[in-house]
Amino acid sequence: MKKCFLIILITLIACTTAIGQNMFSGSTDLEVIANEWESITLKNVPNGSLVTMLDCFNKKWPTWMLSSAVKTMKKGVEGRDTYNNDQIVVRNKPKNGFVQVDWWGDAERKEFMRACYWKRSNGHRLLGIYFGGTDKYPNIHFVCFYDYDMKRHTLTPEPQIIDGFRTTEDRKFYYDLPEEGKELQISEFGERGHFIHTFKWDGMKPVFSETVKIEEDNGGEHYGEEEE
Repeated sequence: MKKCFLIILITLIACTTAIGQNMFSGSTDLEVIANEWESITLKNVPNGSLVTMLDCFNKKWPTWMLSSAVKTMKKGVEGRDTYNNDQIVVRNKPKNGFVQVDWWGDAERKEFMRACYWKRSNGHRLLGIYFGGTDKYPNIHFVCFYDYDMKRHTLTPEPQIIDGFRTTEDRKFYYDLPEEGKELQISEFGERGHFIHTFKWDGMKPVFSETVKIEEDNGGEHYGEEEE
């Protein structure tokens, strides 16, 4: 009985590993995307729906995360979790213009993606795609912001939106794209402590509003302006 159990366990582990390897095969390293996205405008984007914009991005930089998101979104799955092989979790909220993807199959490799868009007052759309991972590049976290032009059918990078809130050796930033509402929040961790930076939507972009310092006793110290 014990021998049979071990054989089954080994088989399950082998299958999980194979699924993970196949899934990651051909997926663009996150470091490559982080280094390239700011300088490349994506063209021939038919419309400003979230699935179409993500599909266009994925054709330039293929990842298992965006492939999973686009596949699920095209099926029209709404408002619930979708499990593929019990490893990939895709949560699609089309009415809110939000989708997220997580991988739970390997403790040594954690990658995720969050994406949303805002409707701009000039008729354009602002797309945000947040990538994070702890595989080859520990704690790599970054957001790709694009302006979608309905007339030109282009996605133009807008990296300046996150100026001053990018991860360095001393300060780590984690981005909370809005699943509900329009506010963007960024968590900061570093020698100065733990801070929550809130950005409110002004019709064109998230604009810095306030910073709250999170104390160890779960209290909070409020700051009216961001400290540099």
